[in-house]
Amino acid sequence: MDLPFLPRMKKEPWYFNAYLHCVLCIALVTASELCLKIGANQSSDADPLMGWLGLSSLGSAWVWMGIACLILNFLSWLVVLKRLPLTIAYNIVNLNYVFVILGSALILGEEINPTRWLGALLVVAGIFIIIRPMARLEERI
Repeated sequence: MDLPFLPRMKKEPWYFNAYLHCVLCIALVTASELCLKIGANQSSDADPLMGWLGLSSLGSAWVWMGIACLILNFLSWLVVLKRLPLTIAYNIVNLNYVFVILGSALILGEEINPTRWLGALLVVAGIFIIIRPMARLEERI
């Protein structure tokens, strides 16, 4: 039934789904951190001042890919912020800490000690503890 005094609620397209953009934010931040690390490792420290400031890394395509991922992440994050409460959104995207650790181990070959794995597990547990009551509250609204 269409009532003239009520605003019409348009169903948004799937590509504006907030949770999809949360996953996209996690992937983009993880990719940017890995790209920036690879690019920083490739840079030369011929000029001490440029190396100290990190400007020598700007010659690496990996660094520019990392910067591009951060820009795309920013745009996706704005979509998330428009559609989810910050208390839920921020905690969901903090899963990127876990994926950066996984990427560091799998892609960069870094050794991750058991304490760090335990920390990642605690981050995941903390995120679920924080989000669960907020998600239930959001469902009621």
